Amino acid sequence: MGWGVRRPLGLGRLLRLCLLVLLLLLGSGRARALRNVTADLFGPEAWGALAAFGDFNSDKQTDLFVIRERNDLIIFLADQKAPYFKPKVKLSMKNQSAVITSVVPGDYDGDSQMDVLLTYLPKNHVNSELLVVIFWGRNQTLHPNHKTVLNRTFLDEPLIMDFNGDLIPDVFGVTNESSQPQILLGGNLSWHPALHTQSKMRIPHSHAFIDLNKDFTADLFLTTLSSSGDFQFEIWENKDGNFSTASYITQKPKDMVVVGQSAFADFDGDGQTDHLLPACADVNCHSSAIYLAKPELNQWIPVLQDFNNKGSHWGFVPIESESTPTKLQIPITLHIGDYNMDGYPDALAVLKNTTGSNQQAFLLENVPCNIASCERARRMFKVYWELSDLNQIKDAVVATFFDIYEDGILDIIVLSKGYRNNEFAIHTLKNNFEADAYFVKVIVLSGLCSNDCPRKITPFGVNQPGPYIMYTTVDANGYLKNGSAGQLSQSAHLALQLPYNVLGLGRSANFLDHLFVGIPRPLGEKTIRKQEWTAIIPNSQLIVIPYPHNVPRRKQMIERNARKPIGFILMLCDLP
Repeated sequence: MGWGVRRPLGLGRLLRLCLLVLLLLLGSGRARALRNVTADLFGPEAWGALAAFGDFNSDKQTDLFVIRERNDLIIFLADQKAPYFKPKVKLSMKNQSAVITSVVPGDYDGDSQMDVLLTYLPKNHVNSELLVVIFWGRNQTLHPNHKTVLNRTFLDEPLIMDFNGDLIPDVFGVTNESSQPQILLGGNLSWHPALHTQSKMRIPHSHAFIDLNKDFTADLFLTTLSSSGDFQFEIWENKDGNFSTASYITQKPKDMVVVGQSAFADFDGDGQTDHLLPACADVNCHSSAIYLAKPELNQWIPVLQDFNNKGSHWGFVPIESESTPTKLQIPITLHIGDYNMDGYPDALAVLKNTTGSNQQAFLLENVPCNIASCERARRMFKVYWELSDLNQIKDAVVATFFDIYEDGILDIIVLSKGYRNNEFAIHTLKNNFEADAYFVKVIVLSGLCSNDCPRKITPFGVNQPGPYIMYTTVDANGYLKNGSAGQLSQSAHLALQLPYNVLGLGRSANFLDHLFVGIPRPLGEKTIRKQEWTAIIPNSQLIVIPYPHNVPRRKQMIERNARKPIGFILMLCDLP
């Protein structure tokens, strides 16, 4: 054989080759985007129903609250050594033969220590009404006898909110005492009428306590039934600390038969909260969709309708109509988080193959709208069908985001069927997403104490509902960019919201020009409780302490770089 002559590549062939190499690199990058780290985190203890997040022992690391065997609560404390989450605290309801249905950590007596609220079905229950018990935290422990059982039952899991603006969580819901919603005020645990409404609360509800009109004060969002039994949504605006009347009432999207849980996100990055709603046009959810409602638009905009992948059709998983009260109810839910830190929140959802039995968790990526139906929303969801390790988890029932390594990057936790004795298996997937993108991580504490806390405790584990965070900056192209989020706006039916917010900033490495934090205010207070900081470094974790909140002359913010810890910088700002 003679020596061959290699001809130079033409421009067209060179471009095609470069494109092929790029696609291969992107494909391999996506294949490595997630890594299963379950064994590192849990060892042999990766089972149970994850029910809530919170910093129980005030070490600035988020712990996990897990229900096991339906009547035990196990708190997995974060640790520096593998396995990184260890089952350290246990509360058992076995002696009462009670079935735990939900867990909501919070500081319900205002001592700046985390308590734990449980809802449960009692022994030999004759209906589905729920009892509520609060176990009082003391010195970072829980004692089974140090508790208060509320003297009323609830028709559904309650919403935990700050109704009176004192930064002590309150308990909202319909009880056996009245058809009108009631509020149990934290601190003195006194009952009061909450609202005067003719609407019936939907079960399961997806009420929320979140700012919906951009005034930095949390409003009350209710999922209700009209007089004719149709699904509807009510916004009770917070006006000077008062929820006096429903400001807006919206009907469900036309022709939708099954309606899932409402979710909230700044979907298009304009600094205002949008309402996201998963729904189905048939009872089996063979025709599924996600709709968006913007405050300024009186219409539902479809942002995801394409559930087809390679000839297979997928849809949401509706609640089992014949499910027993003792079985954990899992409604159609979107869990929100900015997976790729581009400044536009993504979502996780569980879908089933409508022609088979496969049920999996999928990432729904927030991308620019490229079809006519979502033009007014400017963005849309696109199902990320091929995501290694996530695709390997079969029979998924819940998927949510969690910053496992406290580095500002949102990882993924999935619960699936198939563990022994009908328990769920827990899967944790590390997000290896690498991009030239930045973030800011913000947690707002109660501010009930600062350096003068009772028993010299550190006031970090309080899980404060209601704060609202917004930033403004300039993106890589020189355009103004906004982003916003509410903290712990929902608490019922495995909402699984984090006690902090991770806001993606995209590829802009600029300082955040402005960061605003607002907190709830009490009845009659006309001044908005809002604080502004400027020139915040990207990739920082910010701990905001609104102290004292009732005479807000000063608010504190602690800042640290979340990827490369540099300690804490205390920033003090006087309010005018």
